[in-house]
Amino acid sequence: MDAIRRALQGPGRFPAELRAELAYEGLLACEEGLVGSISYRNYRSPERSSPWSREAICGAVALSRRRLVVWDGRVRHIDLDLALLHGGAALDVRTDRADRLVIGYDAAQYRDRCSGQVEIRLRTPRAGHIARTYAASVPMTPR
Repeated sequence: MDAIRRALQGPGRFPAELRAELAYEGLLACEEGLVGSISYRNYRSPERSSPWSREAICGAVALSRRRLVVWDGRVRHIDLDLALLHGGAALDVRTDRADRLVIGYDAAQYRDRCSGQVEIRLRTPRAGHIARTYAASVPMTPR
């Protein structure tokens, strides 16, 4: 089943060029080939509109000293400069189980012509490490 899933959803691995960029920036955490899901709530974009939907994904997550990148199948879903987050208020990175990383955000803040809530869940035994490292990496500046 894993071979079929990866064929349909993509390998969930970063392209070599992107992985090299992240390594150059100082890779703090990197997990690839992760099984998970992406949920959309009250989501609107030029391509789709849905009050609620969930899709299975095979993804990857990386955290460098400079940015957080989440890969969904074959495409970059999130690529955010940590310095622009100012306390991470708009991006929720946490665990809801010991082996599941949850990344949630308001689509309007990160994508033009989009609105609604997006939540990505990826299974990895390093979920807690990634969430803690992210929290420690986001600059805490007063608003």
